[in-house]
Amino acid sequence: MRRRGPFRDGKVHVMRKMCDSCIFRPGNRMRLEAGRVEQMVVDATKADSCIPCHKTLDGSQAVCAGFFRKHATAPLQIADRLGFITFVDGVKEAACNSTGQ
Repeated sequence: MRRRGPFRDGKVHVMRKMCDSCIFRPGNRMRLEAGRVEQMVVDATKADSCIPCHKTLDGSQAVCAGFFRKHATAPLQIADRLGFITFVDGVKEAACNSTGQ
């Protein structure tokens, strides 16, 4: 499957719920180096971008639900207010929404 970003088809695709191993859950469920999540947030917010859900990295991406809830950048907030956010339940739905199937 071709990799596609979370901003496509006129919508911003956002995971509806945090996955069990979300980097924004308490603890270090992904076993990342100390400070890694904080640096990812700094990089994403500085670029007015997002952190995609790690479960969607290999295909049609969706914004991490934890990032969207805790660190939504100005473009994400604007997209939300204008109704350009579509919430997806999982990897399969993220892929289906991008192909129209």
